[in-house]
Amino acid sequence: MLLDAWIPRSLVQAFNPLISGDYDTYDPDDIVGHPPAAAQAARLSGGELAHHWPVASEQQRELLARAAQCFSDDYYHRIHINPRSLDLGNVVSAQTTPVWVWNAYLIPQTLNSITGLDEGIEVSGQPAPPLLYAALQEREYQVSVTPDGQPVLDTVLSWVFGNGEQPGLRITANRIIAWSFAPDWGEGIRERFEWLTDVMTSETYAQQRRALRTAPRRELGAPMYVEGRERQMLDLALFGWGSRVWALPIWPDIQLLEQSVPVDSLRINCETEYLDFRAGGLAMLRGESAFQFEVVEVESVDSAGLDLKRGTQQAWPAGSRLYPARPAQLTRQPEVIRLTDTIDEAEVQFLILEPSDCDTLTDLTTYRGWPVLDVRPDESEDLTRQYERMLVTLDSRTALPLVSDIPGRAMPVTGWRWIDMGRAARHWYRCLLYTLRGQQAAVWVPTHADDLTLVDTVSDAATTIDVLNVGYARFGQARAGRRDIRIELVTGQVLYRRITGASEITADIERLAIDVALGVAVEPADIARICWMALSCGASDSAEIDHVTDSEGVASAALVFRGVRDDDL
Repeated sequence: MLLDAWIPRSLVQAFNPLISGDYDTYDPDDIVGHPPAAAQAARLSGGELAHHWPVASEQQRELLARAAQCFSDDYYHRIHINPRSLDLGNVVSAQTTPVWVWNAYLIPQTLNSITGLDEGIEVSGQPAPPLLYAALQEREYQVSVTPDGQPVLDTVLSWVFGNGEQPGLRITANRIIAWSFAPDWGEGIRERFEWLTDVMTSETYAQQRRALRTAPRRELGAPMYVEGRERQMLDLALFGWGSRVWALPIWPDIQLLEQSVPVDSLRINCETEYLDFRAGGLAMLRGESAFQFEVVEVESVDSAGLDLKRGTQQAWPAGSRLYPARPAQLTRQPEVIRLTDTIDEAEVQFLILEPSDCDTLTDLTTYRGWPVLDVRPDESEDLTRQYERMLVTLDSRTALPLVSDIPGRAMPVTGWRWIDMGRAARHWYRCLLYTLRGQQAAVWVPTHADDLTLVDTVSDAATTIDVLNVGYARFGQARAGRRDIRIELVTGQVLYRRITGASEITADIERLAIDVALGVAVEPADIARICWMALSCGASDSAEIDHVTDSEGVASAALVFRGVRDDDL
């Protein structure tokens, strides 16, 4: 006779073949204690018949059946390991994590070996195998991962027991090491941002601009001089780790510690405003040479300092250098110039391997729905401007070429420059770059030049203004790029208006019609400047900051804006 059997389900009809029906009714999040939800839960294997009761029968037959699991099977008769996985993220220093292995058998088990010990992984805390685990004995191990070894770590540590069980611990991490060489500030440090915009332009200059990157690529480059022992280490570092990921200090954001940081400290008091610190990121402490450094992981950032994930491994006196740090990779292998047998020169360029977030400018004045760049450019060097036209040339080479201006429009191309930027100004400039997103977003760009000269009083209700005749009625004709004006009064008040028409009054005076009255009576002497405004976007997807000194000193930057159509505004 053959008997069929089944495994009883719990009252809620849940069914997990690896645990009992009773245990299956619990919410995994409510299970606390040992074994945790992440512990190994393998199906209990069958075993040999242990008891033969003195029962005899003349007609013996075999019954097929299956043992139903009970509550104790969920805990016992197996080897537990906790945790089962470690995701260490970026490993910049030795990281040690406790791991517990529990023999949940009711009999002793023997640990024969621990496998998976790659380079840079150490297990300590217990005697080396073979090691006897008593019944229900738990042992605590210390698993350490160091920056030495393969750049990408993805391995499984297995505790191999004599009964065949091999509970495993999966470890994943990215190993990075600090780039502790100091740059040469004689030629400054270049910080480069690069967006990617898909720009489609029609023959009428109508555009569709689509951002293809959610965050810009960011590069940092600087020249370096190394001497003596540092030269020797740089040579070996480029030889051995030239293609790997480094913890790159953001050199312009350097600051000196005002307070000492004792060993095993979880807090660094420092300035953080406008600096590139971020929660979950890295920071670097550095001494007088490239051999004195420590990279720490930042738990959180506040206005007075950094909270660290792990304590510092050494003490740092006041005056030590502190940088924000980012994982980065060399964009190309640097060419090292041998100046002497003990001094080398190199130009390094790093690509930062994580998105660099930054705010956008939200406090700009808006005009017709778009922000206005009211900040004046630096004019210590000559600024340039030109007009871009979509010209098509038909040249048969036998006659004079025929040049056609298909859209009949001129787009202003204006160069801007900033200099003498301190820490707050650099942050503002980065926010401007993230507002523009390369060529994708547009802003109103005033020329901040003396473009029109008022010659007569304008009443508060007048919708015309008289200016010196500069040929606007003939050339300007209220076309896009030369129809929006910025009127700045000596009091600091700024008015934005659109010219809707123009006519010549005399050979010296033109009358311009504006869309809205100024609202205040204005004398010519009240005017500080009347300049053109053009709706423009960035002319390129890349932008640079030239850090002449660190963030408390001087930096310069330049941008070029290209006009876009504003017919629908």
